[in-house]
Formats: sequence, structure tokens, C-alpha cells
Amino acid sequence: MKIRLYIILAILVLALAGCHQEERIAPLQRSTVDRMNKEAFINRYRQPDSCIALSQMALQYIQDSIPQYIDGELRARNNLAFAYYQKSDRESASKMLDIVEQKVSQQGKSSQNGAIETVIAQLLRARLLQRDCRIADCYRLLYDIDRRHTLQHSRDNLLYNYAQSEYYIVSLVLNFHYREGRQADIRTLLNEVESRRDELKVDYAQDMALNYALAYGWQSAGESLLALDYCDRNYKILNLQPSTFCIYHYANTMQMEALALKSIPGMTSPDSVLELYDCARRAFFEYGDPYQMLGGTTSTARYALLIGDTSFAYTVLNEWRNMHGLWKPFSAPKMELGYFDVLLRSRMASNPDQARQWYEHHGELQECISQFEKEDFVLQQNLADSTRRARWITLTAIVLSIMFVILLTLTILLYYSIRRVKKEKEQLEKANRRDVERIANVETCLSVLRHDVAPFMSYLRNPDLDPNLRSEVTTQLVRTFDNIKNWTQLSIPKGLVFNVSRFPLQDVIDDVCTQVMNPHPGVSLITNPTDISIYGDRLLVSILIRNLVTNALQHTDHGHVDIQAELDEEKMAIIKIADTGVGMTPDEQESLFKADREIKGDHGFGLILCKYIIKKHDDMTRRGCRIWVESTLGEGTTVFIRLASTLLLD
Repeated sequence: MKIRLYIILAILVLALAGCHQEERIAPLQRSTVDRMNKEAFINRYRQPDSCIALSQMALQYIQDSIPQYIDGELRARNNLAFAYYQKSDRESASKMLDIVEQKVSQQGKSSQNGAIETVIAQLLRARLLQRDCRIADCYRLLYDIDRRHTLQHSRDNLLYNYAQSEYYIVSLVLNFHYREGRQADIRTLLNEVESRRDELKVDYAQDMALNYALAYGWQSAGESLLALDYCDRNYKILNLQPSTFCIYHYANTMQMEALALKSIPGMTSPDSVLELYDCARRAFFEYGDPYQMLGGTTSTARYALLIGDTSFAYTVLNEWRNMHGLWKPFSAPKMELGYFDVLLRSRMASNPDQARQWYEHHGELQECISQFEKEDFVLQQNLADSTRRARWITLTAIVLSIMFVILLTLTILLYYSIRRVKKEKEQLEKANRRDVERIANVETCLSVLRHDVAPFMSYLRNPDLDPNLRSEVTTQLVRTFDNIKNWTQLSIPKGLVFNVSRFPLQDVIDDVCTQVMNPHPGVSLITNPTDISIYGDRLLVSILIRNLVTNALQHTDHGHVDIQAELDEEKMAIIKIADTGVGMTPDEQESLFKADREIKGDHGFGLILCKYIIKKHDDMTRRGCRIWVESTLGEGTTVFIRLASTLLLD
């Protein structure tokens, strides 16, 4: 049972692999189809019959060998459609275009070029619609192409360049042959095409086709000299590339040259212009396209009648009438209307019945064209309404944008105004707090002064006081008043000048040790040597350390007071003044340096001064200077000072 299952699985795998192998296209087979399609494309203008034969061979090869090669089939059918168009076989051309669009809709995922081949097919269909004078339908096709943006995503290869070139050729002929009074649109389109002229390189045939469209455009815009310039470009191509000579482009160029010369008075003689028209007509007859043959006949006969050469006009018209039965009927209302217009003006009718038939057919053609023009007019009106709506929407969007910008500007101004008012309010509140602080400073100063001076005054009032003790009390009293003077200078704005310098900390410590008085002989003052230098005010740092050391000595009756310094991780100097005195409670630690604290004990005025000195350093250096205390009741206190060291500046 298992063996059978394995065999079935193996067969399925092989079948799937075989199917996958069938979907692959051999490079040699692909290149065979591509070569036939390329040769057919090259001959699309010069030899339409050869283009048809090669395209049919490519289709047959695809059907027999590689039916999955969708891109090759699309290219072959578009080549066929163009060749049928050149031979005025409208029915066959439309059939090929229908198949292209059907193939893309059904098997578009298996085609790399399906989108661009669809655009090429639609552009050729637009050419057919132009010949039918169905301008509204033609415009709709162009709008559809624009809306899908296929040509905007350009790949620099032959198909995309060819499609873009065809798009401009169709647009030029459509605007200039059927539109009137739209010179602004004409010149805009012409300038756009000329600006992209170098990008639209396909082959010599396409260059000549685009040159003809540009010449026709400039001629319709009233620039006959520019039209002649593009005719000269085509002549140069025809002369320099004899192997690619195309009688179709030769005839088109001669006819355009005759039209341009006719528009320039005195440029050349009427007979020369007539000869150009006739040469173009005979070239079209040699090419064999009924549409172009009728156009050449009509143009030549009309100009012959214009210059008064009626006999030559008769000859040209009779030649067409005698040969007309050789071709199938084709639909070209505009061209046929021009032909019957020339017939009626030539008065060639052999009898009244024939003239009446011509008038009737002329009227039918006019009515047909009028109907198409009405449809086109309705379309243009709808487009104009859409344009007006789009402009109104754009204008509304612009007005709303301006209003939004104005509102945004007002909001920003209001925001900054509020910020300014808020800042002014904060400054005012800060000034008020500063005034309150000044009042508190005065009250504190008076309170501390009363607290610190009272004991000294009590000693000095004693007439039996020992002279040495009197001298020491006097010294302490002088130091207290000196602290008050320094504090008031610090706390009053612009009072005490902050002199920033670099100085060794050890020198300050040594000076402090020689200045302080030790009220307890049994207490030792210990200093640890340091090589740290401080960035700040030397005098204020000296006052700071002296007050803290004096305070520590006053509250230490045994043990020692230790002064040491070190650097933290941020290269800030940490000065420690540790004693083995009475210590403090947590509440006393929290309010120790507050200016509005209630003075208790003998900590004195100097500690408040220390807080202001630290604040002064922090305000000036912005280095995070601060002072704090750590203490245990009954064991001692350590005061920490954090100042900026000179290493921060190096």
C-alpha cells in the first residue's frame, strides 16, 4: 500500500514539474519571435505589407511553439493593427486592437508589457477615431491614458519611448486638426513636446512622424517658418538614410512643405507650390493608402482651383474618380467632405442629377460631422465645468489655507504673548519673594544679632572679668559683627563683589587654622594635606570654612575637628569638616541653613552666611555647588561643602 502511495506522489511531482517546464519559454524561441516582431516594427511605415506578413508569421510561430508568450503576441498584434491602419483597413485594425485589450484583461499577470501595449493599442484606436471624426471618443481615450499614469512611470526602453512619442503625435493632430481658437493650448503642447524631443528616440520612422506632427502643429499655430524647419529635418533624414527611405514620410513632408509655403506670401511661386502638392499626391498613390491618396487628391485639386488652374484640378479629380473603385470603402468623413467640397467648387458635374447627388452626399457628411462635433462640444463643456469646479475647489483650498495660516499665526502670537505675560508675572513674583526675603533677612539679622551679642555683652558688663577673657570675648564680638557685615553685603543685591579666581585650597585651610580660636584646649584641629585648587572667590571660601570650623570647635568639648578634601566623580571638590561634638537632631539638621529659622542653641549667624556664600558660588559658576550636613546626636557632625575645582576647566 505504501509503495503505491509513493508511486502516485512521484507521478504527481513529475507532472507538476512537467507543467512548470512547459510554462518556461526557451530563449531561442523567444528571440525568434522578437526578431520577427522587430523587423515588422521597422517596416510599419515603409512596407506595411511586409509588416503584416512578418507579424502573421510571428503569431503563427507563437501559436505552434510558445502559446504562453503573451508579450510576443501583443507586440505582433499591435504591429498588425498599425499596418492595417496604414492601409486604411479599419475593420482589421480594430479587430487586432480588440484582441490586444482582451488578452491583457485575461492574462495580464503573465505579461510584463501588458500595460504599455494596452496604451499603444488605445493610441492607435485614437488615430482611427480621428479619421472617423469621433473626437469626443478620442478625447476620452486620451483622458483614460492620462488617468492611469502609465506613461508617467517611464522606463527608458523602446516600447515606452514609442508610446510616449505616439501620445504626442495623436495629441498634436487632435488639437491642431480639429480645434480652433486654442493657440495657448497649442503652444503649450508644442513647447512640451520640444522640451522632451531628445528623450523620444525610437527609430528614423518615428522621428519623421513626430517631426511631421510638430510641423503641422506650428503651421496651425501660424508659425510657417518653424513648420518648414521640421520639413527640412525630415528631408535630411530621408537623404542621409537611403536604406530606410519611406515614400510615406516623403509624401507627407512634401505636402506639409507646400502648405507652409502657401502661407508665406512671396516665398515661392504658385506653380512651384502646386508642383509640390502634385508630387506628394503621386507619392501617396505609389504608397497605396486610400486615405492618403484621397487627401493628396483633395489638397492638390483645391490649390489648383485656388490659383485658377481648373484644367489641372479636373485632371487630378478625374484620376481619383477613375481609380476609386479599386479600393474598399472606408470611413473618413472629414477627408471625404473636403473632397466633395472641391468637386462642387470645380463644377465638374456632367448633369444636374450628378450635382444633386454630390450635394446630398456633402450634406450627409456635414450632418455626420456636426453630430460628432456636438458630442465633442458637450464633452468640452463638461470638461470646462470640471475645470471650473477644480479651480473653485483649488481657490477654496487656498482661501482656507490662508485662513489657517492666519489663525495659526494669531495662535502663535497669542501663545508667545501668554508666555511673555507669564514670564513677567514670574519675574514680579520673584521680585516680591526677593523683597520678602530681604525683610526676612533683616528680621533674622536682628534676631541673630540679639542672640549672638547677648552673651558677649553679659561678659563685658562683669567688672571682675579676667583681662585675657575680656580680650577673647572682644575678639569674638568683633568676628560676629564682621559676619553680620559680610552677610548683609551678600544678601543685598550688588553689595559684595564676587571675585572669581583659581587658588589652592590648602592655602585657605592653613589661613583658617591660624585665625580660629579654640575654646576647648583638649580638642585638636586636624588638617589633611590636599593639592586641590578651587575655582571661586577666595575671600568668601575663607569666610565659609572659617565659620564652619569655628562653629565645630564651639560645639566640641572633647575629641577633634577634622578638615579634609577630595574630588568626586564629576571633579568637584568635596570639603569635609567633621567634629566629635554634641551632634544635632534631624529637625535641627533640616533647618540649620534656613534664613527664616528660629534661632536655637549656639549655632549662630555664621551658618546662614555660609548658605549665602554657597548660593553665590552656584549662581556664578553653575557647577552644582551646595552645602549639607550629616549628624548623629551625641556623636558629632560632618558638614560637606561642594565647590568647583579647576580640573573642570582644564
